[in-house]
Amino acid sequence: MEVRMKKYLQSLKIEYLNSKEYFISFVSSIFYIPITIIVYYFLWKFIMKEQADIAGMNFDDVIAYFMTILVVKNSISNTMAETYYIFQDINSGNIDTLITKPIYYPLSRFCISIGRVVISMPLGIVFWIAVQLYFNKFSFASLGYFIISLFLGFCLMFQVLCILGLLTFWLKSVLSLRDIFWYILAIFSGEVVPLAFFSGKFEMIKHNPLAGIYYIPANIINSNNMKALILEQVIYIVIFSIIIYFMWRRGIKHYESQGG
Repeated sequence: MEVRMKKYLQSLKIEYLNSKEYFISFVSSIFYIPITIIVYYFLWKFIMKEQADIAGMNFDDVIAYFMTILVVKNSISNTMAETYYIFQDINSGNIDTLITKPIYYPLSRFCISIGRVVISMPLGIVFWIAVQLYFNKFSFASLGYFIISLFLGFCLMFQVLCILGLLTFWLKSVLSLRDIFWYILAIFSGEVVPLAFFSGKFEMIKHNPLAGIYYIPANIINSNNMKALILEQVIYIVIFSIIIYFMWRRGIKHYESQGG
């Protein structure tokens, strides 16, 4: 067990040592945020010109929400290539070497992904604090919940991309599925429209698993029950962990039966 943990931590450390490129990527992406915010500002100014609020969110709430979405997205964006890495490991045969080691491959990939966000995530938290201070919404309690929710959102992002990557055991290429996934994510994660706007029959959309990636971290400060939102993320993480476990076991057996 101790040997395995050292190997996982070593994977994280190696990726952390290579994190300069991720830092540059994060800083570069930050420069796009003001431009995006300007677009959101005029778009939602036009949409809300004849109404004070939508689903209880006024104009300032909407802008604060989208600013937070951008911060969250940039904080965990370095894990977005995970499907490709798993796809490459399986198709290139690199998985042959990895399965001989005393490690659980999905967990190893998770540690590597943590190494990629070990700088961008803390920087994202700093930017989140700045946004909340600007809108007079900051509190240390909300900061604690945001940090937890942000990390859980990262876990969910990794897990969904890992599931897509593991489909490579059965499909020739999963990259087209991943590209379709980005459109699904944009809608059901609250990236394009706040999920709070959905009501009535569509209210359950707020509780879909992808909401835990962007919407919950971005909106948790406005919730009356932050613990319930955290619990919602944890439940989906447990479910996805079980799915990944069985996909890996079935997938590697299928891979070996095909001769690798």
